Amino acid sequence: MTSSNSSWSDRVRQLLDHANAVLQQGNRAAASDDMAQAAELLFLQAKKESSLDEKKRLVKRGTELLETSVRLFDDAPPRVAAIVNESPDVPIAVAQKPKGKTLTFADIAGLESVKETLFQRVIFPLRFPEKLEKYGITGGGGMLLYGPPGTGKTLLVRAVAGELGLPFFVIKSSEVLSQYYGQSEKQLAELFAEARSQPNGAVVFLDEIDALGAKRTESMNEASRRVLNQLLQELDGVEGHSAKLVFFAATNEPWLLDAALLRPPRFCERCYVPLPDADARRVLFEIGLRNCPVDNVSLDLLVTQSEGWSGADIANICERAKLIPFTESIRTGQDRFLSQRDFDEAMKNVQPSVTPETVKRYEIVFGERPKVFDTVALVDTLKTLGFNEKEAKQKINVAMRNGFKEEEEIIKYILSQR
Repeated sequence: MTSSNSSWSDRVRQLLDHANAVLQQGNRAAASDDMAQAAELLFLQAKKESSLDEKKRLVKRGTELLETSVRLFDDAPPRVAAIVNESPDVPIAVAQKPKGKTLTFADIAGLESVKETLFQRVIFPLRFPEKLEKYGITGGGGMLLYGPPGTGKTLLVRAVAGELGLPFFVIKSSEVLSQYYGQSEKQLAELFAEARSQPNGAVVFLDEIDALGAKRTESMNEASRRVLNQLLQELDGVEGHSAKLVFFAATNEPWLLDAALLRPPRFCERCYVPLPDADARRVLFEIGLRNCPVDNVSLDLLVTQSEGWSGADIANICERAKLIPFTESIRTGQDRFLSQRDFDEAMKNVQPSVTPETVKRYEIVFGERPKVFDTVALVDTLKTLGFNEKEAKQKINVAMRNGFKEEEEIIKYILSQR
């Protein structure tokens, strides 16, 4: 390495060293400035490099530092673990505290049986600890949400935090894992310590947990074993630290998880998050078409056509359909309404992201089929009994919150309250 190269790389290390020190003191603004300066040095060096691969590497690392610099100035700043200083390439682990309005179950379409499960197993025990003690119920333990991608697992956990009035933290496995020896375990320990330090409790969400907690096999490398062992130790250490420390994890591939993760008091509670039913799909289409000029679009037809689609699939098809009149208006200079034919065109070469075979695999992965009834059919039944649609949905929610899950039980309960 030339003295010139040593000079700029040494300066980058000095800036990251200082960023690490000021972050430990809680000075995010100073850390942000250091990272921005380090990013600028990397970009300047990239211009001087003759090797294309080295240019790309420096630009990529500079971009990462710049993004982190911006993130530190967020209105709801993330909790940032210590920056490791062995190399400018070391990633930074972040436990994010998302910004935005408080989300509750009222903001989520469908998934009524999942919401009820979360009320019974998580929200009620924390809201009514005296009742828990009275009936001799032992609370605690984490909950694993599993199911197809794009079904709203993250939104559900955010809504639990909103219902409980607790801060919500996300630990992303992609931001914990490091190529340097021992750093993944260290960062994981720091993030759990941060969660345990919350004075009034918190809801902590481990996204993509299969990346951290895959099954132990003979071919598993030593680094992955160490990370899994650290995760198990941290989960065991959660109990007793805070009466309101709630841990969730999510995975699209539950069959990959190590069995030790599913033992009490870790993630012994499990909840299947299914694809949206017809009622939920209707609401998702209504949301997707909000603020868009629409004419002659049949929601009933769209709901039927989207059977087996995830929420993400529906959002994607709405965007594809809206792009058609948008593009035409640019080319012709004439605006028009979004129509049913735009959806028909957008759906021509699009398939749902989740196959029926995959859904079946989710349903049997833990040896039981989830209980999910057809909300639309139940609402229609209640309409024949004299309720309007709004009343029917409200009464179904009340019945489920009182512990009734089967269609026949719900109908009997509603009729008994007349």
